Amino acid sequence: MFKPKILIVEDEFLIAMDLKTKLIRAGYPVCGPVATGKDAIESTRKEAPGVVLMDIRLMGEMDGIEAARQIGSFSSAIIIFTTGYQMVDLKARAMELKPAAYLNKPVLARDIDAVIQSASKNAAS
Repeated sequence: MFKPKILIVEDEFLIAMDLKTKLIRAGYPVCGPVATGKDAIESTRKEAPGVVLMDIRLMGEMDGIEAARQIGSFSSAIIIFTTGYQMVDLKARAMELKPAAYLNKPVLARDIDAVIQSASKNAAS
C-alpha cells in the first residue's frame, strides 16, 4: 500500500515528535516537524508532501488555517487539521478549505491512516 510523505506542522515539540514517531512506525515517510505557518509553506514547496498534518494554532503570526489556504494555492497535498480547541467558529473557518479531516487532539496514527486511505480512494475515483 502506498504511503504518502507527511509534513507535520505542530508548535508543541513533544506532540510533534510523538506524532513523527508514530507515523514512521506506521510506515509513513515524514518531513518536519515545523512550528510556523511560514515554515509550513516553505517545507511544502521544498518537500512536496502528499499530506500536511496541520495544527491550527501555530507559533508566529500566521495560523494553520491561513497556512493551509496558501499551501492549497500551489499544492494538491491532502490537508488534515488537528486542534486541541473546540471552538465552532474556528472549525467553520477551517472547513471552508475542505480539508480531508478535522481531528481533535490527541490524534492517533490509526485515525490519520484512516483519513489518508479514505482521501486516497476518493481521489482515485
